[in-house]
Amino acid sequence: MYYWLKLLAVAFFSIFTGYNCFSQSAYRLKADITIKVKNIDSTFQFTKGRVFYDQNAKKIVYDISFPAKQLFVSHDTLLYRFVNDTLRSTTYSPLKPEFSVFHFILNEQLVDYGLKSSRFFISDVEKGKGLIVTTWSPPEGIDSPVGNIYISTKEKKLFAVLIHNSEGQLLSRQIYKKYIYVKGVNIPTEILSVSYIQGQKMYQIIQFENIVLNEEGNNNLYDYPIYKN
Repeated sequence: MYYWLKLLAVAFFSIFTGYNCFSQSAYRLKADITIKVKNIDSTFQFTKGRVFYDQNAKKIVYDISFPAKQLFVSHDTLLYRFVNDTLRSTTYSPLKPEFSVFHFILNEQLVDYGLKSSRFFISDVEKGKGLIVTTWSPPEGIDSPVGNIYISTKEKKLFAVLIHNSEGQLLSRQIYKKYIYVKGVNIPTEILSVSYIQGQKMYQIIQFENIVLNEEGNNNLYDYPIYKN
């Protein structure tokens, strides 16, 4: 259920223990979002709507208009689904909004995918063909489900992320494309990703349009009220 949301946020579990965020001039992001998914069984999903993120509220709000009108709120480690302002379900979400691509964009941490503020360390750096490939490894002595993470940058912007499990198997491959410059912040408008699940592949394309930073108003969407049953 809601596979596009699971793919949109890659969970790092214990990686970000001790993570420290820092404030920047950009604190809010709004964008039109389109998500295309090819599932393992070769079926397709198409989702369209808007995304809102305010790093002070620490909620990612997906206002979905297609295929059905509904609203998702990711807050802490829970995902809330609303239909007509009524809470319909609450599910566990392993990745907090503070560790999302939206938070990294606002805090200018996307270039290293936030790993500089994590417990991972740089174990290797290679350069060639206009790319800088940095290998981030988990610290010794912890039981991490994630192994090496390879970060490729091009022209000082994040280009690709490859995430492996502790046994060296590839879990996820992501490519960041079509950057635009908004109020001093580099933002990718297209993210291509492949998730490897039990030897099979799930593909996803995320596209952002009409990106707005530090919008005034719409406070009810940036900090959508959550009502628990």
